Amino acid sequence: MSLPPPVPAPLAEARRAAERQAQRLSAGMAAALGTVVAVVATMAFVLLDYRFEQAWYRLVKVLIGVGVLALIVMLPRFGLLVIPVVTPFLSWAPRVPIPGVNVLNVLLFTVFATWALRRVAAREPIVRRGRMGGLLLGIVGLAALSIVRGAAFPTGYHYEAIEAAWGLVRCAMTFAIYFLVLWMARGPRDRRHLTWAIVIGLMAESLITIAYGRNGRGGRAIGSFGQPNELGGFLAMFTAFAVAQLPAARRWWTKLLLLGTGVAGGLALVMTVSRGAVLALVAALFYVGLRSSRLLTAVLLAVLLTSPLWAPDYLKERMTGTQVTSESSDEVELEGSAQLRVDTWRAIMNVVSAHPLDGVGFSGLEAVLPDMGTAMGVEVKDTAHNTFLRFLGEMGVLGLALFLLLLWRCWSLGHEAMRLAATPADRSLGLGLAAATLALAVSCAFGDRFFSILISGNFWMACALANDLVIERREAAA
Repeated sequence: MSLPPPVPAPLAEARRAAERQAQRLSAGMAAALGTVVAVVATMAFVLLDYRFEQAWYRLVKVLIGVGVLALIVMLPRFGLLVIPVVTPFLSWAPRVPIPGVNVLNVLLFTVFATWALRRVAAREPIVRRGRMGGLLLGIVGLAALSIVRGAAFPTGYHYEAIEAAWGLVRCAMTFAIYFLVLWMARGPRDRRHLTWAIVIGLMAESLITIAYGRNGRGGRAIGSFGQPNELGGFLAMFTAFAVAQLPAARRWWTKLLLLGTGVAGGLALVMTVSRGAVLALVAALFYVGLRSSRLLTAVLLAVLLTSPLWAPDYLKERMTGTQVTSESSDEVELEGSAQLRVDTWRAIMNVVSAHPLDGVGFSGLEAVLPDMGTAMGVEVKDTAHNTFLRFLGEMGVLGLALFLLLLWRCWSLGHEAMRLAATPADRSLGLGLAAATLALAVSCAFGDRFFSILISGNFWMACALANDLVIERREAAA
């Protein structure tokens, strides 16, 4: 078999020049397409939210948005750094009258699409497998089946299948953060930068909460969340995450910044007067202290023991006010909100006793609980106020088992990241994830903290970063 004739040197050089030009063209084409996407998305927001003939400052915001999106298009990893900072403030973003679509979705799509186009042009892989992917997809799939079950055999007088489906879409977008960060973030530099972005997001929310003060109902801080218990859950998780980064800080100003962020997060959490969040933060911080520093453990213990001296009266009344004396008898009864929550949990258990395997369908408790409360002769809340019971009531025993397995997988991922870490920064990342998982589990016992993207969006980012560390170390060992 004869070989093809050699290519003359001038022709070979021309071919190499054409290939280089094609590569530059591919990158330029990706940037151009991303710019078109950013401009179209911005124009859509103008038409959907701002209309025409609006005040000048709204046009300024649009221009700022265009500039940020253009920067994201040119530097997709900058857009990835923006996500954990803006996630807590999604409630302040313009509302989009399209089910399942919000500003974060647009931001995620723009960042990922621009990055993916460049990867495709360079013929590089995009998707890689993660530790949480199967469980997250399993939860979404089971929730989808429960919606079909709820629509086909509604337990209450009605079941809003369409609303439940859109609610599941929003929850799936929360989980999408894990997949996109796992695919995009690679290496120690990305992990370090995104860890600091999560800390900055906590710092911004804490400072805004402190600046607004206790401006919510009942003298409770609501920050940008608009709800004190959800804000408290977020602050508990990421205050512990930020404090866990202290052992890895080398410079004095980074230590001071992390310490100040932890103090601000704790102060803002106190202002929420959320009992569940306080318990979650105490548990997570003691875990961080026991795994990292005896000095930190001693300081935390001293702060806890002296809390009756320095804690504000409104917090002490809230923490000790779960029981009151009945005016009609000498018996001690539960305080109003605590009694309402306990009655709600009793009603859910009655629902579970009738549907232990199949549940009542995703988001179905909202329709069933009022009927069950009426049948029991007690007042109940319209939501579970407990994530474990929500999974059990809406998706049955299998749903609860998946949720518990997912929490355990997150916890073990943090421990594996600590075990495989080659640098103090990576070990602190694993420690922060484990502490945040503990805070999330405690918070979920007092409310529905799992499906909210405001609360758990940055948590899934931390999971993806720890997963990237484990993949990197295992590949290096292989």
